[in-house]
This record gives sequence, structure tokens and C-alpha cells, in this order.
Amino acid sequence: MAIAALPAAAIVQAETYYLPPPPRRGQTPQDWSQVPGSELIYKWALTNLGRRVPLPTGHVPGHPGLYARIDDGRWLAECDNCGAAWIVSVLDPDPRFGCVECKRDWVPLIVPSDVPAAEAEALALDSRFWWQADDPRNPAAPEPEPETPVDPEAPVDPGPEPEAAAGETQP
Repeated sequence: MAIAALPAAAIVQAETYYLPPPPRRGQTPQDWSQVPGSELIYKWALTNLGRRVPLPTGHVPGHPGLYARIDDGRWLAECDNCGAAWIVSVLDPDPRFGCVECKRDWVPLIVPSDVPAAEAEALALDSRFWWQADDPRNPAAPEPEPETPVDPEAPVDPGPEPEAAAGETQP
């Protein structure tokens, strides 16, 4: 059986990667078209990995969110709990990330405001990698300026002399 190649002129999302298996002879094909993009990984993991991972029922409280990035032509998010990376949906009306590996609850997914522009930028590159500018894991982000170390034996500048109080004479 030949494996279908990923499209060269498109960035892969959960909706185009996590697909139902082909039907067995005499069976009707499975329809995953009504499953939200963020939940497709759970159906795919059951079908292809044999993992019965329940859908998360809540959100991780106070989590700031994970950044979606384009990694070699695929929209990915990396779990900050276990390090597993999964293909995500950036077009989902409720962008969220759940990890099949560590089985954590939903985490907000931070997607770019202009998805087509980000995809066009990645497609223009040979490697097809793209990071959001705010993402702390962005390798192209400028390094923060290092603070100058304080020498503990250096004399401390006391600052300006206090003004003499009224009526006092200075020597």
C-alpha cells in the first residue's frame, strides 16, 4: 500500500493529518468530519496507536497557553508537561491543546492572528519552519541583554550629599 505524500504547497493541520482509517471490505467508512480539530488526535491515537485516552473534561487552571508553530510544514504544539509534540488545528474556533502522552487537561493554544500569512512565510522557506515572535522557545528571538555583574568589593557610591537643614552651618 502506497503512503500518500503530504502536500508540498500546504501546511498540514490536524484536520488533514489525523484521518480515519480506510474501511475494511464491506464496512462503511468512519466519518470524523464533525469532530473538532483539537479532538482528532484522541480518535487517531485509539485507531492507530491502540491508546484509549479519554478526552479531557477540564482546563489546566491558570495556564498561560502553548504557542502553535510550523515545524517542517506541520502546525505543532509541544506539551510543556512531558515534551511530546502533536499536530494541532489552528482553524478550530476554540484553539486548545490536549496531550495524549501525559493525558493532561486542555491547555489554551495560542495561534497567530493571521494564519495564512504565517503559512505563506513558512512556505517561502526551504525548511518550512515558523515561530511566533512572542514564543519564548523561538530560537530566532533576540537574547535579552545580560545584566552587568556587581563587584561585591567595589566601593558603594553613597549618592548626593543631603542638603543642610535650615539654620545649620557647614564647616
